[in-house]
Amino acid sequence: MFTGIIQDLGYIKNLSNGLYQITTNLDLTNSMEGSSISCNGVCLTAKNIKQNKDNTFIFEANIGEETLSRTNLGKNILTGEKINLEKSLKIGEEIGGHFVYGHVDTITTVKKIVKLNNSWEYYFDKNFQNNNRFIAEKASIAINGVSLTIANVSHDAFNISVIEHTYKKTNLQYLKIDNTVNVEFDYLARFIFKNE
Repeated sequence: MFTGIIQDLGYIKNLSNGLYQITTNLDLTNSMEGSSISCNGVCLTAKNIKQNKDNTFIFEANIGEETLSRTNLGKNILTGEKINLEKSLKIGEEIGGHFVYGHVDTITTVKKIVKLNNSWEYYFDKNFQNNNRFIAEKASIAINGVSLTIANVSHDAFNISVIEHTYKKTNLQYLKIDNTVNVEFDYLARFIFKNE
């Protein structure tokens, strides 16, 4: 489980057959073989964790066919691309965002980016069929693993507002029109709709 508060960026490299290598400045000293790490919002199992001489870390993760087909790790990620990283939540730590499970529901595309005086607005395609009900104003959503709040919703789009801190700490700053992002709907909202 994660909180959607990104701790660092990583550089991803597709080695072969669903094996990815990720390099990061994130301190993985206390991460064990088999630890869960959110990579662009996808919960992956870290293996072969190594510290380099320059104090960066490298780890590997196997990604199955289901994950490759459902997320942007299989569709659009290029070698060297920056991805969001977050180590799993430990009992007693602050939950600064919302409960993010790393189980990506789907992908969507960036429709528009607007730079305002104090923030950035990102507009995304809303074409989730039955899951459109999870897209509501002030609802939580994870985009590439970042805990965000939906600001406005229209018939075919929704937007989020990003403050400078989040912008500079995540790969949202590198997004362009038509880029693909991972989406995880608010997990707790699922239980409300389940009983309808």
